[in-house]
Amino acid sequence: MEFVILKEEEYRKFYNSNSQSSFMQSIELGHLKKEYGDIVHLVGIKKNKKVIAASLLLESKTILNKSMFYAPRGLIVDYHDFDLLSFFVTELKKYIKKHHGFTLTIDPNVIYRVRSSDGDILGDGDDLSVNNLKKLGFKHFGFNTYLETRQARWAYLLELDEDYETKKSKFSKSTRKNIESTYKKGLQVRVGHIDDLNVMTEIFEITAKRKDFFYRSLDYYKKMYKNMKDLMTIYIAYLNPDVYLDHTKQLLEDEKEKNKEIALKFDKDNVGNKLRNQKKTSDALIEKYEHELKRAEKFKKENPKGKDIGCLLSIRSGNEYLTLSSGVLVDYKDFTPKYQMYEKHIKDAYKEGFKYCNFYGITGDFDPKNKYYGVYEFKKGFGGNVIEYIGEFELEVSSFNKVYKLLRKIKGLFKR
Repeated sequence: MEFVILKEEEYRKFYNSNSQSSFMQSIELGHLKKEYGDIVHLVGIKKNKKVIAASLLLESKTILNKSMFYAPRGLIVDYHDFDLLSFFVTELKKYIKKHHGFTLTIDPNVIYRVRSSDGDILGDGDDLSVNNLKKLGFKHFGFNTYLETRQARWAYLLELDEDYETKKSKFSKSTRKNIESTYKKGLQVRVGHIDDLNVMTEIFEITAKRKDFFYRSLDYYKKMYKNMKDLMTIYIAYLNPDVYLDHTKQLLEDEKEKNKEIALKFDKDNVGNKLRNQKKTSDALIEKYEHELKRAEKFKKENPKGKDIGCLLSIRSGNEYLTLSSGVLVDYKDFTPKYQMYEKHIKDAYKEGFKYCNFYGITGDFDPKNKYYGVYEFKKGFGGNVIEYIGEFELEVSSFNKVYKLLRKIKGLFKR
């Protein structure tokens, strides 16, 4: 075996053939990170001239010309093959030291354990991968439950092992109902392009601030689109004013007819609690639809060409089609556009031959009181499984790592 610096073509060929590959280990991600000052390294192991392990490394300069190295969702290697892993790590330490590096952080695209949609454990964890890394000197940040590490340790995965209609029949009843209702309300989902980056960024920012999440700038998404447009798809949820208005009118008309039929029964039948309750419910619905009709008329007047109310950014990531980020304008949350955007994402995953839809980050706390529970509950409605990744690891390459951490701690104290 030999440690080598890989050309982009060699690296891409290995990346495209490996089931561990994540978009975070892609050439395209490397090009994006270069724009923000990171130095990108493509390294690997060859055996008989064939690449058998590889990684994209991001080098970030710190003080005194020292560097930190990070392999996002890497290394791409068989973690059960201790000899291969040991050789790769040993050579990486030499390589990183040569480039004045003092630490290597990894968070492999390796599933530790699969759980049911309810979070129940379905099998043993991949302790071998974790223990092999520990044997080689990596410090494990643990099996965290929330969002304490750079990348999500918990995700929601839908395997595309049946045709779409069969898979859809296994969505929860409420999810199927919400998907269908979006069409009736006048929602349409289109694929966005570079001209839609402004609206996407705006929607993401508004959503993130409301939920206290991290969000990116328009400049970042412009650079991302320039470097990664072949990997990304922007789904825009658009509200059609004419369909919205017509649908609301029809709901009101249908309910008024129903209300008349109930009223006739009041004259002919003995009026009991059941009939009274039906009349009460119908009256309430009429009031609701009249209010909605005013809203629809106002919407059409203010937005004659319609309005973009939601956005989903999806990424091609190895054998997965991944939902990276989404957002909805708060005034239109009741239109539930995420359901139609996710359906479009799933259908496109089938068309492009992906093995999985990865709905990405959730937490490992399945208590309804958890403030992030709604994110999990929404994704759960599409069926599938909860997955845990093995987590984040840090390898100290030189003793300067301790000095650097101490200096950061001191700096933090001064800031306080």
